[in-house]
Amino acid sequence: MNKLKINNKLVNFIIITLSVSPAFALTDDNKNLFLIGTMAILIPFVFIINPTRLSKIDLTLVSLCLFMIIFPLLGHPETMRWSTVLYSCMFCLYFMAFIRVLFDSTYSNDDLLKILKLLIYAYCIVLIIQQFCVLTGLPIFNLSNYSLKEPWKLNTLMSEPSHSARIIPVLMYLFVCCEEQQKMEEKLSIKESFKNSKLVWLSFLWCVCTMGSATAFIFMWIVFAKFINPQKILPTIAVCISVFIAIFYISENKSVLRAKKIITATLTLDEDKILSADGSGGSRIVPTIQAAKILGVTSKSDLFGYGIDADQKIIKPLPGFTKGQSGAFFLWINYGVIIAIIWWLFSLKICYIPGNFVSLLIWFLILFSYGGFNNQIVWMTLTILYTYKYIR
Repeated sequence: MNKLKINNKLVNFIIITLSVSPAFALTDDNKNLFLIGTMAILIPFVFIINPTRLSKIDLTLVSLCLFMIIFPLLGHPETMRWSTVLYSCMFCLYFMAFIRVLFDSTYSNDDLLKILKLLIYAYCIVLIIQQFCVLTGLPIFNLSNYSLKEPWKLNTLMSEPSHSARIIPVLMYLFVCCEEQQKMEEKLSIKESFKNSKLVWLSFLWCVCTMGSATAFIFMWIVFAKFINPQKILPTIAVCISVFIAIFYISENKSVLRAKKIITATLTLDEDKILSADGSGGSRIVPTIQAAKILGVTSKSDLFGYGIDADQKIIKPLPGFTKGQSGAFFLWINYGVIIAIIWWLFSLKICYIPGNFVSLLIWFLILFSYGGFNNQIVWMTLTILYTYKYIR
């Protein structure tokens, strides 16, 4: 029983380590030393007390790790960088360790609901403290990736504002899912959810509306899409369109205007227009377009990758950046299409909640479009979605 209780606390602790990135632990390139240290300690500890359990998840992730080592050595051995590959392996092993802890716990829907509520409150409280510091001229608490040109664009508990803008809506979406599960209701209306959890909703809305990130106004629709009723799809669409117009074409909020410009420009697929609309947002969208133009499935490099960090050399850097990027096709270019497909299928299976199309939207926006592998937002999303599906 003591072991089960300890594992319940470990589940919460692992979720927290993946959901926050304290400024004091960040390196110059935004590596989270707190998370890295935690992984280095917990991975061997968990595997020592759970040495034999194997699952399809283990086999898939171990295969990915092996391929990430073998493919660069076969295709472009001169690009092999062990620190990058071992960092990737640590994320895989951390997720495998988490699965073991979760299986050997009594973790419940109520437990997940509480930790999600705690994290949403924490993000809001830190943001309010930061806003107070900006208002009064005090040193800003937990500051990271800050620009004096945009004084109200604040990072709260992650390394930069756009990261928090992704995490907070995902946390809120899972909170609503857990709330439905707790009340044993097939579908909870937004009115009922707000009535039941006013403070959580106000914390969420305060964050997305005042943190100064255009990304937040895009990702907030993940939460509202949860309440779409298929049986009333036409009225729902009408309401959504009305709200969309009200927010994006009437509001004079700077972040809303930026979101409107970047969405409109992205629909054209014109790289120059996207970057002109919003340099920050465009730097996350344009690399995917650029990478798509050079991808294929016929050459050896297409199959096994162009080498580690090849995208930084193949793709021309964007204005203001020193290295090229490949966005959603990061794994394809650096490690090959085989690894990319395995990762996409694996992450899709972990994320997808049967009968819930919003989980597919989350997968597309974070696991696919966001790109990358050594990223705690990616693994946080996998972890909490898997936890919800497990307890469900």
